[in-house]
Amino acid sequence: METERARREINEREFLRFAKSYLSEAFPNPERIDCPPDAELTGLAEHPLEADASVSQHLAWCSPCFNRYMEILAELKGRT
Repeated sequence: METERARREINEREFLRFAKSYLSEAFPNPERIDCPPDAELTGLAEHPLEADASVSQHLAWCSPCFNRYMEILAELKGRT
């Protein structure tokens, strides 16, 4: 039972690591089409339930914004 739980947690971590790696590189968006300003990315990081859904949707197809969002999350985590 405990082994199954540990295996599931490892699989979840591996999946999240893969997703983060994929999203950070797969969608370069060099023209920066429809990129939200940093203030909106920060708003999403600080208050995800209150943020505009279009900002989180944008992160799924824009690697530069996804990477900036991850930087903002890291900065917020460093403050706590």
